[in-house]
Amino acid sequence: MPVDEPIRLGASDVPEGRPFAHPDRTADDLVSILGMARTLRRILAWPSTSPAHPSPYTLEVGNEVAPHRVIICDDAALRTESAPPFVGFFALKRPGLDNAPLTEVDDQLVLEFPRHPGILSYSSIALPDGNWGNLIVLRSVADGERWREGERHAWAARELAPAHYSSVRLHSGRFPGGLLSGLEPVLLRTRYFDYRVSSPWRAERVLGAGD
Repeated sequence: MPVDEPIRLGASDVPEGRPFAHPDRTADDLVSILGMARTLRRILAWPSTSPAHPSPYTLEVGNEVAPHRVIICDDAALRTESAPPFVGFFALKRPGLDNAPLTEVDDQLVLEFPRHPGILSYSSIALPDGNWGNLIVLRSVADGERWREGERHAWAARELAPAHYSSVRLHSGRFPGGLLSGLEPVLLRTRYFDYRVSSPWRAERVLGAGD
């Protein structure tokens, strides 16, 4: 198998010694994604924010138990896109490290959103284990790829993530019928990264077609 080729996992495969890649963890992540999507729907039920708010703008929602930040970049497109794709990012932080670099690069990436009009919203939610989950809603899969391949994002994935995370789950999917349809998101693929080893372990679980 080529070095760059990720391990292919079946829908129910459980990689030995890698509990972060258990299918049950995906189910937990989907609960968080659903929560962030419901918050987006509540926000979009308000009258249009334009031109009262600049783009993007940030809202702090939730409570002290589950702080939740939502950044709206294009509320009109969030209302009208028929099946917007999404990316869900869930990572386990390494214990005992200063997480300031993660916060700093996150703030820098948010500032770049106006240069990536295909990013419609960006949500972050605190998880019970002290980590965070992110939901990025996009106009198209290609828009997500362009953001991922940008200089700062590529550097963060290549250098910062392995240093500060022990593992990462990266979900890809769509909101069928549009975000406002109320239908549950469809998960198409999950990528796994294990940074606990000198040569990162990578795997991929494909669950559906269309991404």
